Amino acid sequence: MRIQCLALHILLLVACNKPNSEPLKKNELHFSEEQLDSIFEVFEGIAYENPASYVNDPDSFFNQLTVSAKSSYQKEMYLYGLIFMGYGLLQHGDNLGSTKYYEKAYNYIKSTPVQIRDINTEIVKPLANLYIQINDTQKSITLLKVTLQKMKNENEIVELSNNLANAYLYNAELDSAKTVLFQAMKYKASSITKALLYNTLASVYEEERNKEKSKFYNNLAVKEFEKTPLKDEAQLWYASALGLKGCLVQDNRLVTRAINLVEKDFPNEQNRFKAKLTLMKGNLLRDKGFYRDALDAYDKTLYYFKPEGKSYVLDYTYTQALLGKAKIHVVMEQLDSALYYYEWAIENDFRTQQLIVSSRDQLRNNILNKETIESIITLIENKPGLSQQKEVVQQLLWCIELSKARLLINEISRSEEWLGASEKTKKGIQTICQLYHQIDTSSDQNEKIKLSKRIQQVMIEFELSEKYFEAIRFEPQKTQFLSHLNKPNSDFYTYFIHNDSSISVIYTSKHDLQFKRISTAEPLVRLMAFKDKYFGSSPNNYNQNPQEYNLEAQYLAEELLPNIEDTQRNIFVSLDGQLYGFPFDALYKNDFLIKTHNFAYLNSFLLFDLLTAKPQKKSAIALMYRSTYPEPLPNLQFVKQEVQNIAKRYAVNKIGPRKQNDIIIREQFATPNVIHIAAHTILDTTTAPVIYLNEPISTNQLRFYEMNAPLVFLSACNTGHGRPLPSEGTESIQRVFLSKNVPSVISTFWFANDETMLNITTSFYKELFENDDPICALAEAKRTFLQSAPPVQQNPWYWANINYTGIGNKIGLKKRSNLPFFTVGVLALLVLALQYPVTLWFYKTFENKDKKANNKTK
Repeated sequence: MRIQCLALHILLLVACNKPNSEPLKKNELHFSEEQLDSIFEVFEGIAYENPASYVNDPDSFFNQLTVSAKSSYQKEMYLYGLIFMGYGLLQHGDNLGSTKYYEKAYNYIKSTPVQIRDINTEIVKPLANLYIQINDTQKSITLLKVTLQKMKNENEIVELSNNLANAYLYNAELDSAKTVLFQAMKYKASSITKALLYNTLASVYEEERNKEKSKFYNNLAVKEFEKTPLKDEAQLWYASALGLKGCLVQDNRLVTRAINLVEKDFPNEQNRFKAKLTLMKGNLLRDKGFYRDALDAYDKTLYYFKPEGKSYVLDYTYTQALLGKAKIHVVMEQLDSALYYYEWAIENDFRTQQLIVSSRDQLRNNILNKETIESIITLIENKPGLSQQKEVVQQLLWCIELSKARLLINEISRSEEWLGASEKTKKGIQTICQLYHQIDTSSDQNEKIKLSKRIQQVMIEFELSEKYFEAIRFEPQKTQFLSHLNKPNSDFYTYFIHNDSSISVIYTSKHDLQFKRISTAEPLVRLMAFKDKYFGSSPNNYNQNPQEYNLEAQYLAEELLPNIEDTQRNIFVSLDGQLYGFPFDALYKNDFLIKTHNFAYLNSFLLFDLLTAKPQKKSAIALMYRSTYPEPLPNLQFVKQEVQNIAKRYAVNKIGPRKQNDIIIREQFATPNVIHIAAHTILDTTTAPVIYLNEPISTNQLRFYEMNAPLVFLSACNTGHGRPLPSEGTESIQRVFLSKNVPSVISTFWFANDETMLNITTSFYKELFENDDPICALAEAKRTFLQSAPPVQQNPWYWANINYTGIGNKIGLKKRSNLPFFTVGVLALLVLALQYPVTLWFYKTFENKDKKANNKTK
């Protein structure tokens, strides 16, 4: 009932409000200052006193507040209402909701002059801790470091240092965590604060597997806590120390004692904290073989989140409890239940990881998630016949694809939200983009360092202002996901590379899913050697012995593409690990596979649900190119011809070096045109990849461009090559365009031969114009090239580096209009037509003058 109090209060004020003689803005109600004071007092009062009335639906409660604060008093009430909502949601276990309202409070105080007693204690600390809870630790680290630089109060420095050490701990930066803690211990601090530092240090040493030092500092923490009467948060810190001690000495009684302490002092609050302790208890019981008791403890963990049925709770404690249950069901040989809980855990983990904006945290979670997939595959293999069951293979495929490309999916979702973002967020994007542009174009290393530091400062404010937690929408559904495997004329292969370099393959065969485990590392080892030998910096190895190439390529085709001879024309491949950058169409089965199949690559089949197939309209081509370069870069001899070939057949917008300024390039990317880039690229292991047009454009800069292209064609070297990212592919130029929701990207895996690129590019656009299908168009262009290429250029080194990544969206091209030529022709005819009477007039005029002159002389 109390959730409606705010709305009722406002309605009563409206009913009592006398009409005002001044005209009101549309949808705006007029209240006196006293009435507004009353509204914001009610909002702040409910937020503080009665969180139970809004914790189940905080947004509905908040959205009832339809008026704006005007006076200083009203702004203060509004700010504290947000803070109290954040705190109330935190106490009731809603980390996501709590983060959202603390972020609202932080953004409000940054944009509005308003009084607050202590921003660090009331907003920064809880917000930084929440980022740790949702595993976005890099965001927490940045926020805390920026705040600490401005602080002078020693006690506050010590407390925030402990928070920063925890963030480093969760970010696996253990040396940094210890440095911060030992530095903080130099300050004078209370027993409780000392205990807090000791217990965090104990956790760091536990993570280092240094059990003795962990026990030592944990014992110090417990002793310090027990010196002083404890209340409120200190009770929780003490319970945390007891729980850690129970884990260190494998004594479940200490964990149970910690749980009872929290239950007693916080009977209706701190559910997430209780869940963490019961998870500890479940893990201890499972390790000791008390499986029934462990299941009860895991059920208690789930209960604290109050889910109904198969619910998703965006919290890793919840995911870990599901995994704990799955592992126990494996031991108890209840395999259906085990698969059920593994799948549920993967689904929940995927949703939770979408909260994270830090790439480092995303990649670390990807590595941990692979362990779960390993466990599922081991379970399926150990039970005879299980890998032949259609539903089981569907479950496995679903889980594998959910484990891939999570950072990429996060980046696509964020990019889409930026399009409709607030002015503050858009201004932040513009500022970051400009700073990266300055870095890309600067040759002064000191200037680059200064600009990088400035970006770090701007980035934290930007990430807070973008309100990403309010905009998470991508929740893939298994049924919808599986329906994509029924694409006409298409079959599918997905790969999972195990820690021992063996490979699991799931593929479609006549619309049925099949599972194959390549049990040894030999195929992957041979693939890497094959890749290095034939697709490096020179085509010579193939030319010396084509037959040797064919035999090895056939072996790899049989291992990696089972049943390829019976598959349909289009092959979609979901890659993993070292398979990125490998040209499957250059494998061999009686001939190169490109002769019979069209290949498309993806980071995960989930991208079918996420990448947007732009509305099919006839598109022009924006041509961005550069052919001449300063030394040591060579000039690109065929670029001008490539541009001419495209421009004489299709509607184009040519953007040569003279037009290539930052504004024009960004405008072109924002149009719905096909983007074709012919230029050098620069790859460096220490900096972001760069497209070298008139000015260099790094992938850092491209990430903040608006893009609406249905296709990007990267006619340059190594645009699909880059630093490996766990379960994500490579940090390549191609990947950045995918992250900007470009549904089709053509890139190169290694050095591009200029002449070959010219031929294939010309044929590609011809085929695309005729059939609107970029997958088929590229494959046909390669086949056309092979039909006419001399024997030396049949070598895959020349043509197999150009590859398609995307979902196969239809793309129409605008044909070049001949109207200008027609107009010129008509004008020429008009000139000729007019020329005759004018000439005749001049001739007759002068003839008459001559006759008159002759008559006079006579």
